[in-house]
Amino acid sequence: MRPILTLILLVIVNSLQGQSTREIVKDFDGDAIMDLVYIDSDSNTLNYKLSSNAFQVVSSLEIRSLNFGNTLVETPNGFEFWNDYGRSGWINEFQYNPIEKKMQLIKIRRTDYDIDRFKFGEEVRYGSGKSSVDLIKHIYIGDFYQVFNGQLIKLPTIKSYMEFTETYLYCFSDAINFKFEERCVELYENAKQQMP
Repeated sequence: MRPILTLILLVIVNSLQGQSTREIVKDFDGDAIMDLVYIDSDSNTLNYKLSSNAFQVVSSLEIRSLNFGNTLVETPNGFEFWNDYGRSGWINEFQYNPIEKKMQLIKIRRTDYDIDRFKFGEEVRYGSGKSSVDLIKHIYIGDFYQVFNGQLIKLPTIKSYMEFTETYLYCFSDAINFKFEERCVELYENAKQQMP
């Protein structure tokens, strides 16, 4: 019995350690020296060390809803921070700003999972709503499905101007995701009211 309990404990400890830090080693600032970005689950922050900044640790504000499935994904010009919240998933895309010499949030994407994919099929398999905002061009695009009278209906694509203040990693928290969500819901509700 004791070996089984020890094995279970080791599996739990390994899974928690695997979760505590996700990292990407890459040249983010373009000087051909490897930099580092990582998630610190102990302090609930996103952090980076850039060679152009003498590898000083720069931390985000607290990410209050840092969930177990969070991860970092490398992109050609930076990285994405993925974090899911129950029936919504968020992707925050960061890129090095050579003028400010900081990692800048350039895009937010959100996916909703509130329509039953088993009942309504492939259209909502990967989410019943997807929205994004390009924080450089201030362009919002939203694609949503809605159930009307038991039928799945795709709402017309929503395109709108949406502006947020410039956000760099040192002042980033998930609060910006919830502000984005409020604006998405408002645009979504307006689109629903315009349906026949």
